[in-house]
Amino acid sequence: MANKRQKLDSNTEEKFHEGLLGADSIAIIEKEFKESKPYLHCKIDTLINDDLLRKVRQEILSNLHFTLKETDIYKVNQTGDLANLDGLPKNELEQLSSLFELRNAIYSTEFRNFISKVTDCGPLSGTKMDMSINSYQAGCHLLNHDDVIGTRRVSYILYLTDPTKPWQPEDGGALELYPVIEKGIPATEPTVVIPPQWNQFVMFTVQPGHSFHSVEEVVGPGNRLSISGWFHIPQEGEFGFKEQSQEESDAAKSSLEQLQAEQDSSDRFTKYQLQNPDEEEIVGLTEDVMVELAEWMNPHYLDLKIVSQMSERFLEESAVQCKEILNEPTFAKLVAATTAMDTEDNMVENHRIVPHGTGVREGWAVQGPPHRSRYMVNNGNSDQDIFAYLKTRLESEAFRLWLASITQLLAVGYRGEARRFRPGHDYTLATTNTRGQGVLDVTLCHVNKPSAWEDGDIGGYECYMAPHDDEEDPATYKAADEDGALLTLPAGQNELSLVLRDEGVMRFIKYISAEAPGSRWDVAYEYDLEEGLDNDDEEEEEEE
Repeated sequence: MANKRQKLDSNTEEKFHEGLLGADSIAIIEKEFKESKPYLHCKIDTLINDDLLRKVRQEILSNLHFTLKETDIYKVNQTGDLANLDGLPKNELEQLSSLFELRNAIYSTEFRNFISKVTDCGPLSGTKMDMSINSYQAGCHLLNHDDVIGTRRVSYILYLTDPTKPWQPEDGGALELYPVIEKGIPATEPTVVIPPQWNQFVMFTVQPGHSFHSVEEVVGPGNRLSISGWFHIPQEGEFGFKEQSQEESDAAKSSLEQLQAEQDSSDRFTKYQLQNPDEEEIVGLTEDVMVELAEWMNPHYLDLKIVSQMSERFLEESAVQCKEILNEPTFAKLVAATTAMDTEDNMVENHRIVPHGTGVREGWAVQGPPHRSRYMVNNGNSDQDIFAYLKTRLESEAFRLWLASITQLLAVGYRGEARRFRPGHDYTLATTNTRGQGVLDVTLCHVNKPSAWEDGDIGGYECYMAPHDDEEDPATYKAADEDGALLTLPAGQNELSLVLRDEGVMRFIKYISAEAPGSRWDVAYEYDLEEGLDNDDEEEEEEE
């Protein structure tokens, strides 16, 4: 945002740590920056004059209001844009005089030249400021993204944690930097982890398809207070300004924008082997089908009266939930398996973040990429593995017929997996059904201590969102607000949900907090439906 700023005094260098802007310091930092991995970045242990930064911290805590913001990608307490400080009434600006002084120093010609020299990124804008204050407290986090939006060139963070109490790494809140498997695809785990410290400054060049990073959840009692923002390329009328080509504009599309498309296609579904595809129609639940389903399903849901009631509800609401879906023997196996793994991995009531890679074992692997999702996926193929067993049952012809009896929709294909969402690590981000027609989502979810998950504070809920035509800030994902949320399903114990997801509808599973009493487990399937079904339904509604 361009702003007219009062003229800086000639003592800008005094605002920074002694010698920081000198030639020797620049040479050292420049070398570290050029040699850094997994992408160009650097950490400066002491950036600002200590007295000035302490005054800034006190002004922030005493005079600024923070708003809790939460979407699928983050949870953070944040102030407004500090570029707007210039427009404050004089009496309010006086209460933030040190913060105003700091902001102007960071965007001063001297410091911008320092950034340009160290990073070799070229000229930076002196009129477009992009800066806010973030307060990460217990439960706050920021998931994987690359910061590529608009004209951003350098990202930075200045930490204002308590100077009298050094931040402990085990309290979370670290900045995590991810390598890429290939351009645009980050690895599932970071290779650089930078815990916050008082007066520490971290910056990196914004690199499309490379600068992926996240902020680890804060799990300690402290306040990970920071000032963060971006330096932008020169704007029109400034030295160094160049018109962006279409190719450069396309390259500047962020990973956030890329996520608007689910990028799925029908050929990724496994097709059912139909006897007579041209004559396929919904048939009733035969005795053989009932016997097969009774091997694992609660007999309550095989009662034809219950099936009929569920069908009526689904036709009215396009969604239905089945509590206690598994019969007792199958449920007991599920509880035993999930409890054993959570206990072995120290994820039962731990309230701390376990190391990356925890949970990897025979039959289970971490799946990403994390700018879209991260969770563990089951690759077992033996019925001795309860998750492999359940996958086989949800793919069966018998279950297909049971679904058809409830939904009056005939699945022609399926795809799915058994997943584990670990506390402090896993999630899916909002993606959109772009297939041109509806898809039937069927999820068998299981958590231990279900009462802890009901209010959604620890995450784990699945949220369905209406399409957003307008978005004020393209840098944000979707918030599950009252206007946008079509359906929110808290993580439950031994529950099966059936949801018809129309074209354009988004969904995500909220990040699982380290406060969760254990993992969120599910067997999640999507069922491909007969083509043209939605159009036929619309025509029938119009005729009525």
